[in-house]
Amino acid sequence: MAASSQTPTVGDIVRLMEGWAPAWTAESWDRVGLLVGDPARPVHRAWVTLELDQDLLTQAQTQGVEMILMHHPPLFSPLTHLRTDQPATARLIQAASQGPALFAAHTNLDSAPGGVNDALAIRLGLSHTTPLVPAGQEGLAKLVTFVPPEHLEAVTQALFAAGAGRIGDYRDCAFHAPGTGRFRAPDHGRPFAGRAGQANQVPEQRLETIVPRNLAPKVIQALMAAHPYQEPAWDLYPLNQAPAGFGLGRVGRLRRPCSLTELAARAARELGAAVAMCAGAQPQRVERVAVVGGSGGDLLEAAARAGAQALITGEARHHAAQQAADLGLGLITLGHYQTEAVIIEPWAHKLDQMLKAAGFACQVIPQTGADPWTPVAASGGGLP
Repeated sequence: MAASSQTPTVGDIVRLMEGWAPAWTAESWDRVGLLVGDPARPVHRAWVTLELDQDLLTQAQTQGVEMILMHHPPLFSPLTHLRTDQPATARLIQAASQGPALFAAHTNLDSAPGGVNDALAIRLGLSHTTPLVPAGQEGLAKLVTFVPPEHLEAVTQALFAAGAGRIGDYRDCAFHAPGTGRFRAPDHGRPFAGRAGQANQVPEQRLETIVPRNLAPKVIQALMAAHPYQEPAWDLYPLNQAPAGFGLGRVGRLRRPCSLTELAARAARELGAAVAMCAGAQPQRVERVAVVGGSGGDLLEAAARAGAQALITGEARHHAAQQAADLGLGLITLGHYQTEAVIIEPWAHKLDQMLKAAGFACQVIPQTGADPWTPVAASGGGLP
C-alpha cells in the first residue's frame, strides 16, 4: 500500500468512485457524478451522506468540508431557474459559490458490487447473493486493433490508462493473437513497415479489449497517440451485456429461514424501522429473498423470476400489493431511508481505503442523518 501523504483533489475522488461505481452503469434517467464544484479543488475533508439538506450544508461549510458525496442527486430534473428565494436552488448556489463540491452516486451505487443492495443484503442476513436485474447493458463495447509486435505492450498500456480493460473487479484485461496484416501503401505514403507504392505483408498482433462506451472517444484518442502506424485500423463493436457483478437489487438465501411476518419483524429490528408493512402472499417458510434499497416495488416480477418467496424494499406503490399476491410473493416495506442508510458507513470506509491505497490523505466522515419521516402512533378519539 502506498504511503498516504498527498492531498487528493475533487477530481481524484471522482476517479476513484468511477472505478467502483462507474457512471455509465447508472439508469439512463439518473443524474450522477460531479454536479457542483471544481475538479481541481484539494479535499482535506469529505463527508458521505444520503442526501443534502440545509442543515448539512451549513455544518459542512462551518467545519471546512470541501466535498460532499451523497446518494440522492440534488440536481435531478432540468433547472428552469436559479433563485436564492427557492430552497432547492439556493442550496446549489450556496455550494457553488462558497461551499463544498457536490457529488452523487445513485443507481450506479445501487448496482455496484459492495454498494447499496449488497450492504442491505448483508444486514438482512442473505448469503450467496446475485444481482436481481443486470445493470449497464449496452454500456460496453469491444475495441479491436492491430499492432506491430514490438509495440503491443505500449499500445495496450495506453488503452488501459485511458479506461479500457475492466471486467468486473478485474483490471487490465485484453486478448492478443499473432497474424499477418496486408496493405498497399500509397506512392507518397510513409508506412511504418513495408514500402510505399507496393503491396506489403507484415506480422501484427490482433489486440482486443473491453471499453465503456462513454470512454470510447478517450480510448480511441489514446490508441491513435500510442500506435506507430500513420492510419491504424480499429473496430468498435457494441456489446449487449451487463458488467459482471453489477445490477439493481440482490437475491439470495436466508441463513435462518422463517415466516414472512417473522422476517418482517427481524428486518425492522435490524434496520431500525419503526414499522414493517407486509402485503401479498404470506409464506410460512421463506428461504429465498430479494432485496431492493429505496423504492423497489417495480422489481416484483424480477424477484418472482429469480425464485424469491419475498421481496424486501423501502417503499412501493399501492398496486404492488395486489401484484405481489398475484405473483405469489410476500412484499415487505421498511422505509426508503432505512433501506438505503445502510450504505453510508460502508461507503465512507470503502472511500477511505481507496484513498489510502492510492497514496492520498483525506478525512472521510459518514453522516447518516435522520429519516425525514416521523412515525406517529394512533390515539383514541376521532378528528374534531
